[in-house]
Amino acid sequence: MESWMISLVIAAIGVIGTYAVLRNRVDRLEKDLAEGTRTQVEAHASVASKIDAGFKRLDIVSDRVTILERDTSTHLDMPKAEERFVSHKELQLHIQNIENNIKHMNKSVEHMSGKLDELTRLLSTNIVKTL
Repeated sequence: MESWMISLVIAAIGVIGTYAVLRNRVDRLEKDLAEGTRTQVEAHASVASKIDAGFKRLDIVSDRVTILERDTSTHLDMPKAEERFVSHKELQLHIQNIENNIKHMNKSVEHMSGKLDELTRLLSTNIVKTL
């Protein structure tokens, strides 16, 4: 056998080996890409649902702030109180009454918030169980 034939056989084996290695690597990379794409789609869906939930929560908080601003617009500030009330004792009694009303409202809001959080948790667990 001549030396050029041996070189040709070695070159052919090298080409075939290189093709096999590259084909295997390309297959593996295609599988990795498909898995990465699927993972990205799942992550995107998860992030989108969290963002939607955040915006819904923001809307709820915005509505609560609007309601609180509307309810507190009738409260007295110091200049109005000085114009309206004559004695310091009467002013102190009204301020104490307002503070008691605020405490009562805060307790009601906290109770409602707790119930809403519990309802949200129950709804989310039911949604997860049905999927």
